[in-house]
Order: sequence, then C-alpha cells, then structure tokens
Amino acid sequence: MADAGALRRTSGTYGLYAALACLGYLLTALGAILPELREERGLPRGEVALYPSAFALGLMVVGIVGHRAAERLGRFALPSALVALVGGAGIMAVGGGRAGAGIGALVLGLGGAGLVQLVPAGLRVLHGGDGTVPIGEANAVASTASVLSPLLIGAALAQGLGWRAAFAVPPLALAAVLLLTRRAVAPMSAEAVPDAAGERVPRGFVSRWLDLVLAVGVEFCMVFWAADFLRSVKDLGSGAATTFSAAFVLGMAAGRAVSAPMVRAAGRPDRLLAVAALIGVTGFTVLWTAPAPFAVAGLLVVGLGVALLYPVILGQALAAWPSQPVRAAARCALASGVAIGVAPLVLGTLADLTTLRAAVLVAPFLLFVLLIRCGWRLRTGSGL
Repeated sequence: MADAGALRRTSGTYGLYAALACLGYLLTALGAILPELREERGLPRGEVALYPSAFALGLMVVGIVGHRAAERLGRFALPSALVALVGGAGIMAVGGGRAGAGIGALVLGLGGAGLVQLVPAGLRVLHGGDGTVPIGEANAVASTASVLSPLLIGAALAQGLGWRAAFAVPPLALAAVLLLTRRAVAPMSAEAVPDAAGERVPRGFVSRWLDLVLAVGVEFCMVFWAADFLRSVKDLGSGAATTFSAAFVLGMAAGRAVSAPMVRAAGRPDRLLAVAALIGVTGFTVLWTAPAPFAVAGLLVVGLGVALLYPVILGQALAAWPSQPVRAAARCALASGVAIGVAPLVLGTLADLTTLRAAVLVAPFLLFVLLIRCGWRLRTGSGL
C-alpha cells in the first residue's frame, strides 16, 4: 500500500477529490428527498425505491461499457461525467412527474458512474501503488460533502422552502467551478486504456468485486432509507428526520478522514474490514433498538463502521487487476450499480410487504455476510 506520508497532493488530486464531492452530495441528497417524493406523489416505498434503481441502472451501463467510452472521450471523459451528474440533478429538480424524476436519476447515475470509474483510476495514475490512501481521502471528501445535503435540505424543509434548490444548486455551483478552472481532468496512462485481448479476469478481483457489492449495498440501504426510518419508525418530524439522517454520512466522513493511519495500523486489509463490519453491526443494534436520541447516535456508529469498507475494498480490487486499471474501475462501478439497484429496492419492497422496521434488517445481514467472507480469508490466508 502507498505510504500516506509520501503522498504528494497536487492541484489535480484536489480536483479529483472535488469532483467526487459533487457525487457524494447528490447521493445523500437523493436519499434525503425520497420521503418527500413519496409524500408529494403518494407513492409506496417499493415504487419510490425505483428512483435509486434508475440511478443504479446508469452505474451498470457505465460499468459494462465505460472503459470504452473513457478511451474515446480521453481528456473529456471526466468533464462529460460531471456535466451528466449535475445535469441529472437539474432534471430531477425541475422535471415534472414520475418520468422526469426517473430520467433525471438515470442521467445522474450515468455521470456518477463515470466519476466512480475515472476518479480512482486517475488517483492511482497520479500517486501509484494500490491507491488505497488517496482513494480513501477522496471518499472522505465526498463523505464530508454528503453531510451537507441532508442538513441543507432539512433546513429548507423546516423553513417551508421545499427541497429542490438545496438538492441541485450546491453541486451545480461546485461543478461549474471545476469545469471553468479545468480541474475536472482524470489522468490516464497510455497503456491503461486499451483492452488486453483474451485476458481473463483475475479470481482475486472477482472476490473483491463481490465484497464491493455487499459493502455498497449496506451503505446505500442506509443512505436512501435512514431519513424514512427516523421519520416512520423513530417518530421524528420531516425536517428533523432529514437533518438527523446526516449522522450516518457524518460518521462515514469521520471514519474516512482517518483512513490512512487505520490502513497502516491494520496490516492485513481483511482484518480492518472485519473490525469495520463489527462496528457497523454494533451501531445498527443501537439504531434498531433505542429511542430517537440514542438511535441517531447508533446511526453515527453505523457510518463509522461502514466508512472504510468501500475505499479499502476498492483499492484491493483495483490492485488485483493491475494490468487493466480503467477496465477494473468500470467493473467496480458495475458492482456499485448492482448493489444500489438491488439492495435498497429489496429493502423498500420488503417494507411495503412487512414494516420498514423489519425490512431495514437487510443492512446488517449484508454486513454479516461480508464479515464471514473476511473471517474465512483471515483463517485460510486466502485472497479469495
């Protein structure tokens, strides 16, 4: 792993961090507005969960063909992804009816997937190694930005201003600055783009890909349903539930802010992942069983536990396929798309069939599966 002390951050590094911050803001914002969309349009939870699924469809499309699009677009790949991301947010904010919001979520997903593909690969080119430390920092910046969206949307709702301006304007402003200053560029080595004909996907990559599906599934079950859980199960008001749902992403931001020393101290990645999963399960127990004030604290602890899962697993996945970093990053975006498309939708559908209190148990179940996989690798010494 790259030594965090030797990491030299350039203006290009910070540009990539800021681009990912736009995505972090909008992902949490999408979760924050789901209760409002459900109430506005009288939708069941299973149907409102289709908006995250439309976003996930964009991720899956880019996950399959994104490496070829990156090759053709070259230096314009990341600016194009950023424009699609904030353009999708604008469509969701101003588009009328279910179709407008669905199309906006799909375009947002296409842009977000482009950033998920290009930013980690660009950071690995800039800084070398497996990229775990700069990828962790990038996700810490994204998590910090994601804290702002439920706070701003909650404040807008409390003031009777609605969710739309707080949803779309901040990421649009940041994206405009990045594009105008030409900071939205992801470097790629010449040999990283072309496919190696007939090259098989490494088994180690496949194993980490499955871990990524589990980790992202947990993260977005909480991102998309925490506000509704606090509102419907813990009986907080609309504005308060949206605001306090920021506890999850606040925990994630705090956890990712200390990712570099945690990665160095843990030694083996699976040891760190197992500890993180256990912390997440502990926090979820408090969230599920405790009354509102303590439940919010539990949500914070869940965020702390989940924080390191994605950057550590992503770094390991990219390192497992070093000859094809752009293709590997695209396949990792596909993993995110599968997770976001399936896990929150399953949770929402189960909530309609049973209760949201019961359905949210999907999240700790995924953590337990990940914990078992990490324990197996630690016991056997296997990377699979």
